[in-house]
Amino acid sequence: MIEIRIDLMNYPADSLSSLFRELSDTVQVPIIATNRMQAEGGGFTGSEKERIEILLSVLEMVDAVDIELRAREEYRDRVVRRAKEAEKSVIISYHDFLRTPNRGAMRKILSDCFDAGSDIAKLATTPHSYSDALRLLELTLDYASESVCIIGMGRYGVHTRAIAPLYGSALAYASVGDPTAPGQLGIRELKGMLKMLSPSV
Repeated sequence: MIEIRIDLMNYPADSLSSLFRELSDTVQVPIIATNRMQAEGGGFTGSEKERIEILLSVLEMVDAVDIELRAREEYRDRVVRRAKEAEKSVIISYHDFLRTPNRGAMRKILSDCFDAGSDIAKLATTPHSYSDALRLLELTLDYASESVCIIGMGRYGVHTRAIAPLYGSALAYASVGDPTAPGQLGIRELKGMLKMLSPSV
């Protein structure tokens, strides 16, 4: 699966549909479309309405869309509704670049993601200790029977990117170029670590 970060692309909005159509015809893996808001580490500088319209404009050419839990509810619900109608998967995400909340708060975030219509609930936080990272991994194990993606960002979260899939995280993110999040591994690094830790992954 490959994630296309629209917010990081220097590409005219009115040409995105043709680009995504070409990608869907040539790339042999499922595509996630993301147009990340600035408040959650994204690079989109236009209005919220423009951000959502651009994301929806490529919906038919992708397999899944990522929309933030903290996006304006009316826009988030619109993305979820349109994606469901088009039989696309919905990832509802939450990023905390400052800390790792307590377990109760993280459970509430995941619950809110599912209540909002996510097929996969994505939670990315910033551990400031290995105890924080362990709390993330314990949460992942608790939700192993559900479709969640758990990520630790930054120095203390790097190893969670390789270990969380073994504990039940549905997705693991790696970069093919420059990292798009703190502590993100390159795709070769992550594949090598996963192969070493569990050949079946």
